[in-house]
Amino acid sequence: MEPAQLFYVDGSPFARLCRTLIIDWELPVEMVKLDWPLDQSFFDENPLGQVPVLKTIGETIFPTSQIAEQLLAMTVDPMAPDFDPLADRQMLLTILAMGDAMVAGNQIVRTGLRPTAENTYGIDIVERHGMRVARTLDWLEQRCSKWVMGDTVSVCDYALACLLLWSDSRCPIEWRTRPKITRIVDQLATADSFAQTVPSPWKAVT
Repeated sequence: MEPAQLFYVDGSPFARLCRTLIIDWELPVEMVKLDWPLDQSFFDENPLGQVPVLKTIGETIFPTSQIAEQLLAMTVDPMAPDFDPLADRQMLLTILAMGDAMVAGNQIVRTGLRPTAENTYGIDIVERHGMRVARTLDWLEQRCSKWVMGDTVSVCDYALACLLLWSDSRCPIEWRTRPKITRIVDQLATADSFAQTVPSPWKAVT
């Protein structure tokens, strides 16, 4: 029987979350690296044309939150981090949505798609994405104790760390003014699963 496969792009923080879970939960999942930009044929796997994508027997699973739940279902005795899909789902989805705003703002800037005509939308969309990120980080900082969800490291902590470490390497934002979040990220950044999944330096596509 062929192993499950996780398709990823090196720089994706969402894929990095799944990769660290596979490593720390010691799952029999083959990790398949794809080149960036993704070929248009990948839309046949995921209509959003995004990674990560998990392929198991007869199933193609996405988005990231669904993959996390599937990976949990594949565990026998999870090592770390903890994950309760019912209790943690809102927090995980909020963190991942913050990540979507981070990536979207970065894409607009890097592709040079700032307004070239009159803005009739009423807001600067890059600034609004930045506000979403900042306000979500403030919201998380207020709720953190030892970890985001309590006294034990969880998938939510992994997701937060993957996103903020990605921001350092791709689109630096000011997040280290929040001491609880900083402690969480710095502690996870030294873990072996994070060391194994450090993204390569950004290279512009020519």
